Amino acid sequence: MSSSRTSASQKIIRPRVFLKIIRVSGLLPTTVVFVVLFLVSSFAIEALEPGIPSFGDAVWFLFEAITTIGFGDYTCTTFLGRAITITLSLYAIFFFALSTGSVVSYCAEVMERQRNESVASLVDKLERLPELSHDELVDISERVKHIMY
Repeated sequence: MSSSRTSASQKIIRPRVFLKIIRVSGLLPTTVVFVVLFLVSSFAIEALEPGIPSFGDAVWFLFEAITTIGFGDYTCTTFLGRAITITLSLYAIFFFALSTGSVVSYCAEVMERQRNESVASLVDKLERLPELSHDELVDISERVKHIMY
């Protein structure tokens, strides 16, 4: 029982699973827009802002902005740079909320499916109760306790 839970939780953590969640939930276009918007904004910030000398620094500045870390090592001073930062930050809030919701929904579905499979297996064993060995009866007892608590 615990080994199936461990393997299921490991499956949830894999990067391939995150890509599957993005694809299945319909977030692929939103993710592509976010990545493109982030890269285009980074190039624009590098070009527009005199205090941000390189593309890497622009990426860092925008990362600080969208994650709200805001160390303050770089700042935008132009109107257009600030407008780009605001636009990207608002889109990032929307994107991260949708992504988080999709991951939580996926994990809840996996857990529900596992619970349903466990209950179905238990019902199957209960239907064959007179045929079960002592060890199988002990296993059923433990599974019922686990489901109840």
